[in-house]
Amino acid sequence: MKCLVTGATGFLGSNLVHQLVLEGWDVRASGMHGSEIKHIRGLPIEIVLADVTIAAEVDPLVKGCDVVFHVASDASSWSKTKQRQREVNVEGSINVAQACMKFGVSRMVYTSTTAVLGYDPQGGCVDEENADFNCDGMRFNYGETKYQAQKALEKLNQLGLDVVYMYPGFLIGPFDHSLQLARVLFDLKNGKMPFTPGGGASFCHVTEVAKAHIQAAKRGFSGEGYICAGLPTTNMSYHDFFTKMAFVIGVKPPKVKLGTRVLVIYGYLCEFVSRFTGKAPRINPGQARYMSITHYSDSRKAVRELDYVVPIAEECIRDAVDWYQDQGHQI
Repeated sequence: MKCLVTGATGFLGSNLVHQLVLEGWDVRASGMHGSEIKHIRGLPIEIVLADVTIAAEVDPLVKGCDVVFHVASDASSWSKTKQRQREVNVEGSINVAQACMKFGVSRMVYTSTTAVLGYDPQGGCVDEENADFNCDGMRFNYGETKYQAQKALEKLNQLGLDVVYMYPGFLIGPFDHSLQLARVLFDLKNGKMPFTPGGGASFCHVTEVAKAHIQAAKRGFSGEGYICAGLPTTNMSYHDFFTKMAFVIGVKPPKVKLGTRVLVIYGYLCEFVSRFTGKAPRINPGQARYMSITHYSDSRKAVRELDYVVPIAEECIRDAVDWYQDQGHQI
């Protein structure tokens, strides 16, 4: 079966391409122009770089495919790229969806995020049935643009687009070539992580999320969504998660939880400094607000219907550390 993977050069996308190849799919892999392709270059796949915000580049990507995995997104934390983030996450998703309808693609599997499902202010778990996006006052642009994209795709679903929505949680594992988690591990190792955010999250293994995407293409129900994050028994605070990371790499864990106000001030400081460094901030105020809530999810629907697996956090962390070390990083 012929498939397209957008965002194939990214964290989840690279894992998905590797899993598809293992299962014998005919894969066309795409990333943004200039993307690093070394982690998929040696695979028996077709690589075509393109900009999903340009419809004329999207059409040739989609044409001839049976299934499209639209994984591409912009998760930048830099406020100066907010407009580009909106173009990629919203307009880009619409371009891909319209091309799927134009060329008769049998199924589109769209990678969203648990952020679009909102959170329980009382600290409980959110599932697909009790979801209610309530993060729109946080200035969390990534979550807002992914929510807008989902709403646009839901309208196209009513017009005939066969689409399944996937909601990954906090991804951990191999092919994290942007070093999202590694930066935290580096800081823990070097004693530069004295505090943690005050909230919590739903953690997941990126390889299992990739496998669930493939099952969604085969077995998911059109118009349905599937959380691929944690379970009520595996969700945890960032403080507990950072403590587990410290244990895995054999260093002392951070002791202090930052309150929302202090973390948001830190986010503003990071944004201010980025104006002079020319580098994206480590965290922005919207992310700081988001990481101060207990964003817990329940993935039991995906476990039942997609054979999704939720490993313990320590296993996810060890697999990530093994990959970083294989790439030559000293952790």
